Amino acid sequence: MTDQELQAQLQRIAGSHISRRGFLAGSSFAAMSAFLAACSGGGGTSGGSQAPAGTPVPSFAVPADIEKELNMYNWADYVDPGSQELFKSVFGVEKFTYDTFASNEEMLAKLQAGGTGLYDFGAPTAEFTPDMHDQGLIADIDWSKIPNAKYIDKQFKGLWWDPDNKWQLPKDWGTTGITKRNKFVKEEVKTWRQFLDVAPKYSGKIIVVDSMGDVMVAPLKANGFSLNSVDPKELEVVRTELLKLAPHVLALNSDTYEVPIKNEEAVLGLTWTGGVVELRDVEETKDVEYVVPEDGTLYWMDTWVIFKDAPHPNAAHAFLNFIHDPQIQAQETISNRYATPNDEAKKYVPKEILDDPAVFVPQAIFDSGKLEGAKNVSTDPLRNEIWEEFRSKIGS
Repeated sequence: MTDQELQAQLQRIAGSHISRRGFLAGSSFAAMSAFLAACSGGGGTSGGSQAPAGTPVPSFAVPADIEKELNMYNWADYVDPGSQELFKSVFGVEKFTYDTFASNEEMLAKLQAGGTGLYDFGAPTAEFTPDMHDQGLIADIDWSKIPNAKYIDKQFKGLWWDPDNKWQLPKDWGTTGITKRNKFVKEEVKTWRQFLDVAPKYSGKIIVVDSMGDVMVAPLKANGFSLNSVDPKELEVVRTELLKLAPHVLALNSDTYEVPIKNEEAVLGLTWTGGVVELRDVEETKDVEYVVPEDGTLYWMDTWVIFKDAPHPNAAHAFLNFIHDPQIQAQETISNRYATPNDEAKKYVPKEILDDPAVFVPQAIFDSGKLEGAKNVSTDPLRNEIWEEFRSKIGS
């Protein structure tokens, strides 16, 4: 594909049907199209980003043995639809299936039931990957096919879930935090303690992600415990806190939690940043605030993995390399508002996103110890018992 054809394809993508990320997904590829035009000697991109002079148009090497199909199993709306369409066009992939899961537990259950032969790749949360590898659910990555992995910040390499960097490629990272509509919630809610204490006042207007590990962060950190605690005494405190919270929760929702926040059905949330921080850019919802709790919270990372017995492994490796092309990766960050671990991509991310502490958490907060990485404690029986009891009491 020539530079001119690539630019034309990007223009078509920018005008095509897009998903719930609506304006952002389309505008991100409109921005990329403008960026590529700038690289060829034109103007700057939208969103305040300016293409560095002389920056080349992306060049994609298409493997001779690439398959014509690709099957992804992933969180909902977690890849810009424009990226999918561009990949199909450039790499000759005729069928790109995108099936979704709502939680890591749901994903695991399907893979353990034989789903590894159905899907090629996906993006579980990092702490789940060691057990997935031990169970034979994911394969080691052939790094010779992913040269763009060189752009991953060393801060995100060699971590406990993959100390030798064998089976996962960092996708995005972020935090679990508090979302509030400030025109309704006038109290200061800067900590998990404040969130839990104020919840009864906003009964029925609280949205919470459907994720045990994330939800338990609130009562654990509010009481000064590690978010990875399996101490029975500490978990009984968690039980008490969550059963107090449950009657006031509107719903558990990991896919579209920003919708009730936008529509004012919910005014408080225990959420991630995806889908939320974009609301601040719209006049009607500019009062939305995302808070990284001061009493500490979860720092998470989702990672690309290739499933064992993937039916289209060459296409899967090609996509992982494609998505970490710095310019493509920058558009993913613009679209989903999760921080990229790709250092080179940051050159193409608008300054207002790079400087947004809700998206790119300042290094000083990392260094303060207020962010804690997760361990895989999801199989702890007491945690699961408490979680199921909490779920059963939602809204009751």
